[in-house]
Order: sequence, then structure tokens, then C-alpha cells
Amino acid sequence: MATEEKKKENRLRLTNLALLSVTAGAWNLLGKKGVNAFTNVMGDEILKVMEKEMGLEIAGEDPETVLMEVSRIFIDEYGFASDIDIEKIDEDNFRLKVHNCVNRSFTDKLTEAGVEYPYICPIMNASRSALKRMGYKVHENITKWSEGKGSIIEFSRV
Repeated sequence: MATEEKKKENRLRLTNLALLSVTAGAWNLLGKKGVNAFTNVMGDEILKVMEKEMGLEIAGEDPETVLMEVSRIFIDEYGFASDIDIEKIDEDNFRLKVHNCVNRSFTDKLTEAGVEYPYICPIMNASRSALKRMGYKVHENITKWSEGKGSIIEFSRV
């Protein structure tokens, strides 16, 4: 019989397999436009937890400050990345460079499964939901960043 530690590892592995399967299945069924229905819900739910349990405040702040605070929570509270650089390109465009993302290998598995766009990125989705809450309608793009072992996420206001 497995030790408690091994059982935890197996549960995490099983959860990742289920998430991989659901994510790839939704992509295959709905394509890039259709899966956006999931991204909004995911981002909104993550944002609720950040506000309720981790002290995130959005009201009265500027987009750059909010993106920095969301990023800080992903680093300090979740350990999801080692660092996230936030670059304000201009009033309508922001770039996040996610260093050493713990989801990098999972995202690579999604790519192998045929998912062309990592639409389930929690950092991208929570950040977009925060911007949306501030009244910013944005388009987002995410690309693999091999050198940083993470991703580059870009938001453009529309």
C-alpha cells in the first residue's frame, strides 16, 4: 500500500491528468473562440479567492498596480512563479513576463495534446478579470518563453 506522501503525489497526478483531458477535449470541441467561455469564469473565480482570502484590492487602483499585486499573490501566496515582470508599454498595453512558471511542463503537455493556446493560464485569466473589473476590455495573448522557463502574457485594451 502507498505511503501518505505517495498518495498525495498520485492524487496530484490524477488531477493533472483529468485537467489535461478536459482542457484538450474542450479545445478539440470548441476551438480558440469557444474556450474563452471558460477563461472568464476561471479568472473571476481566482480573483474572488484573491480578494476574499489574500487581501487583493482593485477599487481605486491603476492597472499597473493591480497587475503587480495579482502577480505578487501568484508568487508569494501560490508559489506559481519565481518572478513576474510587468511592463507598461503605453496606456493601453501591458506585458507580463512570467519567470519559472510551475505550469510550464503542464503547458508543454497541453501543446503535445494539440491545444494550440494555453487558455487555462491562471495568471493570464486572473489578470484579465482584474482589468475587466476596472472597466478595461482587453485582448490577451500568451506565448511560451523558453529562456525564462515561463510565458509572456500581453494585454491590449480595445
